[in-house]
Amino acid sequence: MSNPIKVHYDPTVGVIQETLEAAQRTKADPEVIEGLKKALQLVDLRDDYALQCSSQESAACREIGKLTLSHPWDELKKDGKTIWNLMPDMLSGPLEGQLLKSLVSIQRARRVLDVGMYTGYSALAMAEALPADGVVVTLDMDPYLEQLNRKSFAASPHGSKIQIRIGHAIDIMKEMAAQGEKFDFIFLDAEKSEYISYLKIAVEEGLLAENGSIAVDNAFMFGAGYLPDEDPSNPTRQFGQYVARNASLHK
Repeated sequence: MSNPIKVHYDPTVGVIQETLEAAQRTKADPEVIEGLKKALQLVDLRDDYALQCSSQESAACREIGKLTLSHPWDELKKDGKTIWNLMPDMLSGPLEGQLLKSLVSIQRARRVLDVGMYTGYSALAMAEALPADGVVVTLDMDPYLEQLNRKSFAASPHGSKIQIRIGHAIDIMKEMAAQGEKFDFIFLDAEKSEYISYLKIAVEEGLLAENGSIAVDNAFMFGAGYLPDEDPSNPTRQFGQYVARNASLHK
């Protein structure tokens, strides 16, 4: 199943869309309008091509995707059953899931830390790449997601590799580091304002195993890291600058 929700984090796409709308509104040259439409179509074609050339998601991951897209998130938040305003477009999805599986496999990881669980797509995708005795520890703040995801994980033969821990990610990571836990691969996909803290705990407090790797979601985040008019205090921008200045990291 390809993810029907397409969120383009590339600001170029947004500029093209805005320019197309302005061109249509001002009745610009039809050739210009068609050219802008074609540019947007090419973006979708590229995404579709990447999906077509990638391995298919597992049945269990596909079901997580369906559940995420159909779940009544707004009602749950309104009724106080969830902490956050959770949205379907927070789903990792097939393409990102296959990338994570590849990275975990290349790393030959046995222990993976997933910082930011949501509906568990990334956790399960990475668990599928682990050996039988491998472990994915996945973190989230919202207790509702634990009960929801345990059912999804139970439907997969790889679900038994996943351990859920609920609470503040920084606190849990510090506790695990103090206990000497190590991870071969760490995926950061939680609170953007805490990314630097996550990285420091992983590297400076020894949570990341020797020769381990870290992958970071939303590293560009609508161009926040490089747009000249972006607020310097933007957490994505600050994280990028921190990584760039840190000579101890190979990036």
